[in-house]
Amino acid sequence: MVLVLDLGSSATRALLYDEQAQLQSNTIARQPFEFRAGADGRSEDDPDAALTRVEAVIDGALSGAQIGQSPIRAIGISAYACSLLCLDERGNPLTPVFTYADTRAAEDARALRHELDEIAALQRTGCRIRANYWPARLAWLKRTQPAVFSRTRWFVSLADYLGLKLFGRLRAGISTSSWSGMLDRQTGDWDETWLTHLGIARDQLPPVAQDGETLRGLAGRYARRWPALREAAYYPPLGDGAAANLGSGCVDDSRIAITIGSTAAIRVVIGRRSSVASSQNTEDRAQNTQYATRNPAHEMRGVEIPPALWLYRVDHTRDLIGGATTEGGNVFAWLHATLKLPDSNALEAELSAMRPDGHGLTVLPMFGGERSPGFSDDARATLHGLSFDTTPAAIARACMESIAFRLALIHDALREVRQTTGQSALIASGGALLASPTWRQIIADVTGVPVQVCEEPEATSRGAALLALHQSGVLPDLAALPARLGRLHEPDTTRDTIYQAAMQRQVELYRLLVGHTPSWGRLSWR
Repeated sequence: MVLVLDLGSSATRALLYDEQAQLQSNTIARQPFEFRAGADGRSEDDPDAALTRVEAVIDGALSGAQIGQSPIRAIGISAYACSLLCLDERGNPLTPVFTYADTRAAEDARALRHELDEIAALQRTGCRIRANYWPARLAWLKRTQPAVFSRTRWFVSLADYLGLKLFGRLRAGISTSSWSGMLDRQTGDWDETWLTHLGIARDQLPPVAQDGETLRGLAGRYARRWPALREAAYYPPLGDGAAANLGSGCVDDSRIAITIGSTAAIRVVIGRRSSVASSQNTEDRAQNTQYATRNPAHEMRGVEIPPALWLYRVDHTRDLIGGATTEGGNVFAWLHATLKLPDSNALEAELSAMRPDGHGLTVLPMFGGERSPGFSDDARATLHGLSFDTTPAAIARACMESIAFRLALIHDALREVRQTTGQSALIASGGALLASPTWRQIIADVTGVPVQVCEEPEATSRGAALLALHQSGVLPDLAALPARLGRLHEPDTTRDTIYQAAMQRQVELYRLLVGHTPSWGRLSWR
């Protein structure tokens, strides 16, 4: 069996999977929590509390497991992206965990964008220069807490810290490291340009593990506490977005994952192509991949990243490319609280009965600023076209369509980098999207691509289990255990012209209010 630790942004969980990536009953343990937030933009977690939560959920998962006949051979981990923690010489925390939602480094991000070429940084690292990534946060820490910065021996992620405490050794995963914005995506090691510019020594960052490289042998008190894990291999941590793709069956570029929870994202896994071989023969490609895996120094050529997207890593042979928005189900939550919308079933029926763009409204839904595709931090939400006839449900439908338009622009940018031609279904997950068939149909109509529901209840932890099984050699191919899929929404082509006109209004409103037309505004919508 595989024990998976799922470090989410609202709960820490432990789950057990068998070698067929089937979740074992009575083995899910959960510890809810909240980030510490502040009016100054802070978003933090307590590293000791995080460790205590991990201890509790492992206790809980193991207490419900039948270990005797099915030993636990592997430990996988998925983690929320882009956390940062400073450690002293003994590996003890000097700071809280700074989370991806902490915005206090916004000023430092702006300064770095003036000093360095942001698009060049994107091509090197897969990440733009923004407050949620490490370069800006490290610059902020150096500026505001110089004593802490100078005392820091290690700059690590939360997953790195937990691995250190559980196993007594520090190893970073390439997936979670790529979310930092500090990883050279070609070499798979820390980016020299950022190290030099920020004044950080390479050995202040944890070594990046190779695929299949594990930690073994729990630290003393944990070996005594969890004898069932004494022989288990701990595999490098996986970013939660990458894990969700794998767990929902989107393991290569034949399928694209779309998620709408509190926020929204579209992501696709693509293989890294060899820079020394151009043959498209299947056998040659397999040999090149094996060669690259055996020889980590062998450079794998990545794609050119469109400015609308980011690129992270799944492992040393796979990239995860896509875009995420600040808006999603959080907009719907705001609408419910503000407009006193009816209950979910009544609202869904009303929304479904409305004509596409029948409200005549144009919405920029960036309540929390903009991430993909335009990355305008200061953009804010705008609702244009209100009249005395506008109803709360019409505003809700307009907001749903507006978010679909922005996801369609990200989807268009993905077409530039996918290696597979033709249209494939968008595999849908996330509570907000799964709760609304109307929203799924809107996205299918706007993108012109079918949307299919993923019926895996725990896609993120399942993805971490799949990769651990694959890297351990138990599972030869990630696609060998496909995800369960459900209802398919086919696009209605009669709505194409209506939605293209509505999207054009949104792009024009963006240009007028934000003040520029970024490159994504020129993308075709089909």
